[in-house]
Amino acid sequence: MERSMSNYTNQTSPSPNPVTTNTRRERKLLFSVSDDNVMMKQVVDTHHPDGSDIGVDPLVNMVEEILRRASINATIDKDSTSALEHTDIVKLEAKSRQNNLVLMLNVFSHPIDKLAREMSFKTLSTAVDPHTRVISLLHTVGNYDWDAKMALILAAFALNYGEFRVLAQIYSSNQLAKPLELKSRFDALNRLIHLVLELTQCIIQFKKLPSRYVSSREPVMDRAIRKFPSAGYWNARVIIAIATQITNITSMGDEYWMSTAESWELASLAHKINYLLEFLRKELEECRRLIEERKEMEVRNSFNQLFDTVHVDNMKILKILLNSRDDPLPLFDGSTRRRVSLEVLRKKNVLLLISGIGIFRDEVSILDQIYSESRIQGSRIDALYDLVWLPIVDPYDEYTNALHAQFEDLKHSMPWYSVDHPSNIDHAIKKSIGDRWHFRSKPVLVVLDPQGRELSRNALHMMWIWGSTAFPFTIAREEALWRDETWRLELLVSGMDPTILDWVSSNFNFQSSYDRY
Repeated sequence: MERSMSNYTNQTSPSPNPVTTNTRRERKLLFSVSDDNVMMKQVVDTHHPDGSDIGVDPLVNMVEEILRRASINATIDKDSTSALEHTDIVKLEAKSRQNNLVLMLNVFSHPIDKLAREMSFKTLSTAVDPHTRVISLLHTVGNYDWDAKMALILAAFALNYGEFRVLAQIYSSNQLAKPLELKSRFDALNRLIHLVLELTQCIIQFKKLPSRYVSSREPVMDRAIRKFPSAGYWNARVIIAIATQITNITSMGDEYWMSTAESWELASLAHKINYLLEFLRKELEECRRLIEERKEMEVRNSFNQLFDTVHVDNMKILKILLNSRDDPLPLFDGSTRRRVSLEVLRKKNVLLLISGIGIFRDEVSILDQIYSESRIQGSRIDALYDLVWLPIVDPYDEYTNALHAQFEDLKHSMPWYSVDHPSNIDHAIKKSIGDRWHFRSKPVLVVLDPQGRELSRNALHMMWIWGSTAFPFTIAREEALWRDETWRLELLVSGMDPTILDWVSSNFNFQSSYDRY
């Protein structure tokens, strides 16, 4: 009778109504969104920061060292257990000697211990659902910012994690066979641990952004900050899920089989963390782009002011131009083939040869001749100058090995100073050089006096015509030279053969082949 009734029901049941099905899906989605909003409100209600700014980098670095070095799947291999333990101990002892880490552990020892005990108790209890566990943990760290919350919960997990690891080692050393299923579970948990670490580090990176260039009111920062509660909540949910799985595996061994619901939950959590990580990384990248853009604009705006300010010497200007990376030896001395500091240029007249790496060899050769003559002929101290090559590489071009080899070859062919590596010149400074001295592709020769004052924005043409005689390469000096100059053939063609000049003085008649037509 039941069977016939079942058949009757199956035969007479109406087909699903598409409209009704869509309505149910929309209602389910609406309830899901509503539940998420309620859940996030509970999370936000736990957040009562006291305003203290605590750098958690040392703590997270220590936790990361523990979790990465003591990966769960390594505990299955009993042959590597003692070596791994020794490595971990050495690593932790080395880190514990750092003063800032010791101080950090003293500051956070109480909340970490409390979180660890709470996490251990709630993990073993099946009467408390994961959401309630996470809210409880967040209440415990309610007075910290989100980066510190996530770091502390992660540290508490690492503290318990060591205990789980010991249990796993005992289990693994007492089994005849290591099932592949167990290894696959450990691998899955390791991937989740990696995601938790990445998300925590991502939130910390936001905290490090300079508010001078990107404030919390910036739309991109506002979007990211709104995701912090969600990131903190789901990170803690994942940690609770991982701790629960490790507890089950270490207590039951290969008798424990992960249910379909548990597998689905771990996959769902991984998807959630991946989504948050991808979103926050994009926002972080946009923040960094804005920061670099605004830093560059700030540098470009202040660059001109440098030359309107009176300086004791030229060191400040030269450091900004030649050594943005704070390299102690930013220059290469072509005469000694050694790297030197900026001190060699202090209170000197400095000529800045600005060019790309593709500067013509002929130009370098002529400049080499003039420079070498100045070293020999220079008798007055104020008539001496030093020359520095600034190699400008387009930041949008790939700096290949071939380009680097070309740079090194050119650098070693010059007898004067060169910036040791193109990366010593900041991108914003390159833009500023283009703004002020109109450098595009052709070489420019800028002259600075011992106080860093600008004597000439481009003295290259003076160098070609008069050589070192044009020193100090000022406009007044150029005008004086032109007044004293006569338009003669030696001026037009430097280094002309004396025989040709004798012909000119003897009124020798030059006839072009075109004159015959």
